[in-house]
Amino acid sequence: MLVQNPSRIFKADLSVWKKENSCILNEMVIEEDCRLRRTIEVVFDRNGSFELKYQSNSSILIIVLYGEILINDFEKPISAEQIFTLKSSDNNFLTIKNNLPNEKADILIFELKSKTEGDFFTVEDLNLDQKNTLIQISENLKLPNFIGLYDGRREEEYSLYKKGKSIFGMVINGAFEFQNRLMEVRDAIIISKLETLEFEALSENALIIFFEI
Repeated sequence: MLVQNPSRIFKADLSVWKKENSCILNEMVIEEDCRLRRTIEVVFDRNGSFELKYQSNSSILIIVLYGEILINDFEKPISAEQIFTLKSSDNNFLTIKNNLPNEKADILIFELKSKTEGDFFTVEDLNLDQKNTLIQISENLKLPNFIGLYDGRREEEYSLYKKGKSIFGMVINGAFEFQNRLMEVRDAIIISKLETLEFEALSENALIIFFEI
């Protein structure tokens, strides 16, 4: 029988969106003592921009869900199925702009605590051609991080790298049963004191992200 570990669920239909500089955003602040500080989803209108202020000793992961963005004065735009990671020892900010004048853009931002020294940024491709398996999102985050695209009724069991740690999971598309808890689009969850995570996709092309935190 599956043990119900301590958990906290963030339901998308109870969250609050706010408008800021030609974009709308939904911020989820993580109050638990863990590596993840917050997540933000930003939907850009045409010519929209957003200023992301982050704390010192942070790692930033930005996933482009659709559209194309430009970050600060970096020469190359970042498009769907690409990710941006940044490690910074100092508190600072990023200016993120919609780079397509006639289209909208949608991004997910994850701000995590960093325990390592050194500053850098990278852009990586995110290939989701392979279904029904977990794919590492970024090689540059110093914690286990995965994304998976699943067919309906497919099940998965994941053994944590560090037993007894917590998992943060978010459903990007579709629906999942996540450790016996129903999770739908943009719902998120933190489950504590885990050794093994079990989940099942309840719809076609269901997409999930999770981190060991």
